[in-house]
Amino acid sequence: MDKSAIRSTLPYVVGLAVAAVLFHFAQTIDYTPRPGMLGPDFWPKIAIGLMAVVCLFEIARILLGLRGETHGVGDVLEKAEDDEAPPTTYPWLLAGGIVLVSVYAVAVNILGFLLSTFLFLAAFMYLGRYRRHGAVWATSAVVTLMAALIFMRIAYVSLPRGVPPFDAVTDFIRVMLGG
Repeated sequence: MDKSAIRSTLPYVVGLAVAAVLFHFAQTIDYTPRPGMLGPDFWPKIAIGLMAVVCLFEIARILLGLRGETHGVGDVLEKAEDDEAPPTTYPWLLAGGIVLVSVYAVAVNILGFLLSTFLFLAAFMYLGRYRRHGAVWATSAVVTLMAALIFMRIAYVSLPRGVPPFDAVTDFIRVMLGG
């Protein structure tokens, strides 16, 4: 085992340590259990557990030497890519994405999670230069409705409703989903 393999595992070891600390704190979530209902500690523990599993998998993969190296055709394609010009970068798109995420973080409390997520997804796709309008709006609607279904009906997460009159959108979606 060489030093580079051990060095490559370092981020995953740190991630595993962070998962252990987070799991410890998730164990201290205090609540009164209700029959037939998941507690508020369930989803955080699942997410932390998945984080630990991924870190363990990556550590094992690196230490066993399964790094996903390319051979044959992949080497030729990689070499051809090295000969090409450097990729075009779009710093203004990056800055726009950062601004858009910041605006979303503020808007979610005003417009509510569902309306702000719908508008955020559409704006993000347009910012990313995707111009098939029907696909942009349909994807935004489907992803927003799926998020509503997952958060409101499966995970029982309380989402920001927004302020009047925007809270009516959240109420309408909640009624559509049978709640």
